[in-house]
Amino acid sequence: MNKNQNHSNHEQVDRHSRYFLSGGTFIWTKNEETIRTELLRKIAERPLVRRLPVQKIWAVAAGILLVAGLVSFMRFYSTNVSVPAGTHQTAMLPDGSSVEMNAESSLTYYPFWWPFERKLKFEGEGFFSVQKGKNFAVQSRRGTTQVLGTSFNIYSREEIYRVTCVTGKVRVGNSPDNKVVILPNTQAEILADGQIQVSKEIDVTSEISWKNNIFLFTAMPLRQVFKEIERQYAVTIEMEAPVHQLYTGNFNRASKIEDVLSFVCPAAGLKFEKKSADVYIISPDLE
Repeated sequence: MNKNQNHSNHEQVDRHSRYFLSGGTFIWTKNEETIRTELLRKIAERPLVRRLPVQKIWAVAAGILLVAGLVSFMRFYSTNVSVPAGTHQTAMLPDGSSVEMNAESSLTYYPFWWPFERKLKFEGEGFFSVQKGKNFAVQSRRGTTQVLGTSFNIYSREEIYRVTCVTGKVRVGNSPDNKVVILPNTQAEILADGQIQVSKEIDVTSEISWKNNIFLFTAMPLRQVFKEIERQYAVTIEMEAPVHQLYTGNFNRASKIEDVLSFVCPAAGLKFEKKSADVYIISPDLE
């Protein structure tokens, strides 16, 4: 633009300004409706969202999938500990808590998720020593035990679920509306009908004597006594006739199985015979 054109434009602006300020009227080449329509069209054509390049979209999606996969791995990766018949074993948990496990017991926990949720699954019999911290939960088929920091014994076999509190405080239940809190020297057992029976001032020593390889029984069905002998010696005991007697006594796992059977069977009018290396037959002693 040259100087003459620039001067001419300035004069035109000054003339329009004086005309407007003096109350003049401008004549527009487009009416109001046409101007409004064109403005709306231009607004609609302008993109409201900035479009990301395809490469960036794929990168974001890959990042989300990676995070989701990592969280899923941490949440569901599990560690399983199974103790076979004839052995005892201690399982150490990520926070330093421990579980002394009796024969034929198993537990499952999630090591990478442990800092967020201290929860494990357990079946069999075990003595738990729990470090203080967040809520600690043990889930079994028939019930759940929750603690904050304590020691307790769980017996979860077949239809029996029994929890003995040794120190601290333990919550035992099988539903949100059916649970109890027990203190040291107290035991909670979930019965066959789902009700919880609480026994106080129990002999805790007899409940956890298995840790020292000593098994104590008080008015215990003889069938369960033989099951415990099977479990501790990794043998099979075949019964030639049903047994309904109750047994009170004990045995030491350090003893030979023949010595244990020689002690248990006569008290119930039974005898045993060794069928093979790890099979024993129990029958009535008719002599």
